[in-house]
Amino acid sequence: MRRHDLVYRHFTDEEVAKANRVSLMDLAGQYGFETENGGRKAVHLKNSGGLYIFPETNRFYHWTSGKKGGAVDFVMEQENFSFPEAVAKLTGEEYITHIREVKPYEKKPKEPLVLPDKAQNFKRAYWYLVSVRSIEPEIVSHFMNAKMIYQEAKYGNCVFVGYDTDGTPKYCATRSSSEKSSFKMDAINSDKSYPFYHEGKSDLLVVNESPIDMMSHATLGKVYFSLDWQKDHRLSLGCLWDGALDRYLKSHPQIKQIIFGVDNDYLSRDKDMKLTNWGQQAADKWCGKYTEKGYQCAIHQPHLKDFNKDLTEMRKGRTPEDLDKQRMAELQTDFEKDAVEEPPSELTDGQEYEYEI
Repeated sequence: MRRHDLVYRHFTDEEVAKANRVSLMDLAGQYGFETENGGRKAVHLKNSGGLYIFPETNRFYHWTSGKKGGAVDFVMEQENFSFPEAVAKLTGEEYITHIREVKPYEKKPKEPLVLPDKAQNFKRAYWYLVSVRSIEPEIVSHFMNAKMIYQEAKYGNCVFVGYDTDGTPKYCATRSSSEKSSFKMDAINSDKSYPFYHEGKSDLLVVNESPIDMMSHATLGKVYFSLDWQKDHRLSLGCLWDGALDRYLKSHPQIKQIIFGVDNDYLSRDKDMKLTNWGQQAADKWCGKYTEKGYQCAIHQPHLKDFNKDLTEMRKGRTPEDLDKQRMAELQTDFEKDAVEEPPSELTDGQEYEYEI
């Protein structure tokens, strides 16, 4: 079939579905890519500029370009094919596996970060952080005055900004300022290695996952332990990647102690549905890593999922002991929900049952 004829061929839904069932992992190998672990469910293709494959769903995502899709889209991207050409290649008799020479990835210069427009006032963002998230007004005002928090003009979202040493914005995360919304995202061209941070005066650094958790941890220290929240260094990773921590430590050699205050994901599960506490696993790993680098490390584990949840509950008058009881009750409920029934009591001769609860 000649290439120019493919444009006019109509493919049925079944043919397109068949094309998309071709394994992306096989295609990646045929195109000469090498693979490595890219996360809990993803595989990273080396020298691809941020190309990830999710084997379970047979989908891909290109972090650099934002493109994503299935096998048809993958072939279209790799060979600059039209949609009909890609489907024909994946379903037609002429489809022959081959190895192509992979061109070295040339990293394009990163476009500058463009911050969302600011609202005329920040009342909604301030209300959300103080009244809904229970963060101390002084702390919210501090970061707003430092131009690290503001309210987005278009949607009223909270905007959190991280700067480089020259004062240029490099990181931007937005979070809905509505009680009923869980919306959050990073701005395009945002660099997570530039953290949302507070520069302290001591040799201690407290590391949290998000800006809200960072401010919540500071609030807990100020309100319930009468601590000077500005004394110590504080930063938000924006995720469970320590790139921002490494960058901050390089520019702050005076830091000797690190406290990891990341999420307590006690109800989270992995792909096999086993309870897996991602936050505390990361904290354990980092304690080992940075202890070997000469830092004194410790873990501050929240009673509930994160420090903001602890803070909002304690603002209601609940004690840390109450929060521990709540966590245990949630774990017990989760256990009882998934526990299997006991096997039959009558066993045949020589028969044994193995089971787990």
